[in-house]
Amino acid sequence: MATSFSDPATNSPSRGPAWASCLGVVAIVFGIFLTATHGNEWMKQAVIAQPASSEQVAEADCPEDELEEEGISLAECEQLVANIETMTVSRPDWFRGFQMGLAALGTVVAFGSVIIGAALTHYRHWAPAAAILTFGALAAIDIVGFIAVVNAGPLLRALYLWNILLWFLIHMIMTVGAVAGRRSETIDRQIGSQSADGRQPDPDPDWSV
Repeated sequence: MATSFSDPATNSPSRGPAWASCLGVVAIVFGIFLTATHGNEWMKQAVIAQPASSEQVAEADCPEDELEEEGISLAECEQLVANIETMTVSRPDWFRGFQMGLAALGTVVAFGSVIIGAALTHYRHWAPAAAILTFGALAAIDIVGFIAVVNAGPLLRALYLWNILLWFLIHMIMTVGAVAGRRSETIDRQIGSQSADGRQPDPDPDWSV
């Protein structure tokens, strides 16, 4: 026997439609990871200041005792220094402050997506609409970050671009999933209302609702 995508009878605070539970778990997992990612980006931009001179950038201080303590080789230490040099040398003057602000905003919205994911899992009637807004906001942050990185030069593009595109794809999929789930829930509710009123359910419901 065929079943609908979401059963209106199960739309309660304790048990919601299957799509909401699945999307909620995905939102929690990715939200935790994205919160850490944006927080780490904010710390990186705050710690790595613009060098005062080219000589300051060129120096690589890798003491042997610290190498042994961290368990890395001299070549690995020099590679870490080179990565920092890539950031400091190629970063435009405006990029540091802009990226810190965007990362701070992303941290807040990503943490909010964790809360929205919990609301979807333990279904709340307001959760689908909030999920659409939250996931859409995360996708918008990705677009803004993409535009900033594209205008920041080739070295920073190599560092950031693919990660931004991957997150944008994830957030667009989550947004589309939330929109589709909410629309299916609305249609099922209309069909249930028509059945309760004794009317024949519309075989061709309005999908634009």
